[in-house]
Amino acid sequence: MKILLMNVPDLSIAKTSSSWQLEASDIGIFPPIGIMYLAGALRAHGRHEAVLLDTILERMNHAEVVRKALEIRPDVIGMTVYTPNLHDALALTRRLREALPGVPLVWGGPHADLFPNESLTHDCVDYLVLGEAEHTLPRFLDALEDRTPLADIPALVFRGLDGAPVFTGPAGFVKDIDSLPFPAFDALDYRRYYSAIGTGQPVGTICSSRGCPFNCTFCCRPYSSYRTRSVENIMEEMEAYHGRGIREFFFFDDLFNATAKRVRAIAQAILDRGWNITWAFRGRVDAIDEEMLALARRSGCRQILFGVETSTDEGLRDINKKITIAQVRRAMKMCRKAGIVTSTNWIIGFPHHKTREDVLHLIETAVSIDSDFAQFNILIVYHGTKIFEDGVRKGLFPADIWRAQALDPVPNFVEPIWEERLSRDELSKLLKRCYMRFYFRPMPILRKVLSLRNPRQFMLYAKGALKLLGIGQGRPKDEA
Repeated sequence: MKILLMNVPDLSIAKTSSSWQLEASDIGIFPPIGIMYLAGALRAHGRHEAVLLDTILERMNHAEVVRKALEIRPDVIGMTVYTPNLHDALALTRRLREALPGVPLVWGGPHADLFPNESLTHDCVDYLVLGEAEHTLPRFLDALEDRTPLADIPALVFRGLDGAPVFTGPAGFVKDIDSLPFPAFDALDYRRYYSAIGTGQPVGTICSSRGCPFNCTFCCRPYSSYRTRSVENIMEEMEAYHGRGIREFFFFDDLFNATAKRVRAIAQAILDRGWNITWAFRGRVDAIDEEMLALARRSGCRQILFGVETSTDEGLRDINKKITIAQVRRAMKMCRKAGIVTSTNWIIGFPHHKTREDVLHLIETAVSIDSDFAQFNILIVYHGTKIFEDGVRKGLFPADIWRAQALDPVPNFVEPIWEERLSRDELSKLLKRCYMRFYFRPMPILRKVLSLRNPRQFMLYAKGALKLLGIGQGRPKDEA
């Protein structure tokens, strides 16, 4: 069978800010690694053909996706759905149902996992594949092709004879992630993916672990079980990219540096291969040391992205981050000494941000910590998190706010935020102030200019500056 796997256009994606916010593409374009893993699993299975479509990279509207699907003529269509892009997912699925009436339409991804019953209230959705689907999807396609029962394949949801959802078992979970085939990165135009705070060169995206062992109160994570790939397995995947000319890598893990020892082992393996590459990762400030940073820098580590979130030790305790501001400052100093670029992530609008001055303190803390880059966001209160439950108890938003969107999605859904004391409008203005205060300072501007390596990197920085000044690109419009 031929399956078309795609992400969903982000034409009417949910929003937090009432006036101004960055788009996902403003921090780079990264590949849809989930469907790449599925395509790799189907290749290894050897029976079915996967065609990948990155609708966000191609900036496609719904009509263009449908025309592409008609051109491909798949036997099955699968898409990764997130609740923030649910309106687009449902609108596109309805169009695909009209254009290709006999083709099964399958949803996977976090939204299907969180809201399976609600997803199947939409008649155009035929099947859900829950959780990690590398083992489930090949068996599912076998059964469709052979017309054999689906009930013995776990992690599926479909309508029974009475129309009620049938659950065949728990969500898919791969314990040994070394056993998975590598993502089919070559099934997409991999040279077009980049990080806006990288070198501007094509980037190979690697996921070297799954899950996270921490329990931050604001984070909606599917798995608490933290699983890592072996160093040799990671090197083999990097070799595949390297053989295609990719020299910049980004480890996209939720948590790459669970320990400094793990990072040292990966860095040493890169050095042993003699690669002249650059790489970056997302990590924690409390799991680095000078020896690790020095070895990582020698192997080509150019940048580390740290989740800091808030600006006081009390606030960090409130969100169960399990770090301190002193550790953040120490990490920035060690990275600068080692010659590694730093980026910090911050969130405004936590429950402990009770006044405008609390957010201004966060901005000034970010400036004093002086990472090379910083990203700021307004807290989204996700379904299933502790902060969401606390907000429901306080009456800040209805308990079914996310479920109502799952049942009847509206375009540009206004996501729930914590407005107990600071309004959405106030937080929106403060968000822009965060970026303006952090980036429009003489020393950071000088560092950015001196770090420029090529014209593309200059264009990425210039685009970010224009966005902050309110001169942005429009989004592609859908056709009637």
